[in-house]
Amino acid sequence: LWSYFLVTPSMVVLVFFGLVPLFYAIYLAFHHVDLTAGGIGAFVGLENFRDALNDDVFWTATSRTLIFTVSAVGLEMILGIALAFLINQIKWFKGIIRALFLLSLACAPAAVGLVWRYLYDPDFGVYTALLKMIGIQAPNWLGDPATALPAIIVFDVWQWTPFVILVVLAGLQSLPKEPFEAAELDGASTWMVLRRLTFPMLSPVLTLVFILRTIDVIKMYDAVITMTRGGPGVSTETVTYFLYRVGLKYFRLDQASAMALLVLFAVVVFCGIVLRPLMKSQASRSRRG
Repeated sequence: LWSYFLVTPSMVVLVFFGLVPLFYAIYLAFHHVDLTAGGIGAFVGLENFRDALNDDVFWTATSRTLIFTVSAVGLEMILGIALAFLINQIKWFKGIIRALFLLSLACAPAAVGLVWRYLYDPDFGVYTALLKMIGIQAPNWLGDPATALPAIIVFDVWQWTPFVILVVLAGLQSLPKEPFEAAELDGASTWMVLRRLTFPMLSPVLTLVFILRTIDVIKMYDAVITMTRGGPGVSTETVTYFLYRVGLKYFRLDQASAMALLVLFAVVVFCGIVLRPLMKSQASRSRRG
């Protein structure tokens, strides 16, 4: 009874903030829901999913989100892993460095997005002033379709690369020292140690970080709403912002729910594909044990 009592608060939160909205979205996706015409209507089956799959704007927003995800997560993983290895070699002030990296993670994305919006300002922004100091004409960072999406990518990399650094650094510090000492005695090169020892032993941590960051970037909304609101035009309209427009501005919660479920399905399949090699290796290790 005591164990059930301890688990109950977490289960209540999971049910009311996770499962109830999910099943309600499934219910809406199979009905005609137009809040401007009386709310939830008749059962329509797979019609909303068919409309979503034939919606060119939805696919454009999805492709834009894919570009954003690949760019942001790729940069965060490369920079985060590299900086984690560098910090791991430092003998002094590791605690202070970790605390400094936590600052960006402790800030609300919406609040920081407003700050970065002013940093990108074409008239009095910091980045514009820095480029003018060296004689370069700064672009309209958030007002030009060619630079608006890269500007948001830079913001996301700045805020979430510390998350990758801290998790990878914790993984590096938890690795056993005996295999590395044996490799050093055998005269193994640095590249050989990284390829045969470090990265294989870090693969569970790297896989977890990669999946978490990918999911977070796909559902990113705060930066877009605070910095560009999907503009200029629709050049920075990600799939989550498009769902917000469809569901909460055009009041078509049925179509928004169907599109959201399609995105959820794609994310679940992606996570399963990424996790499959890791689960296989863990299963083989348990069988050998």
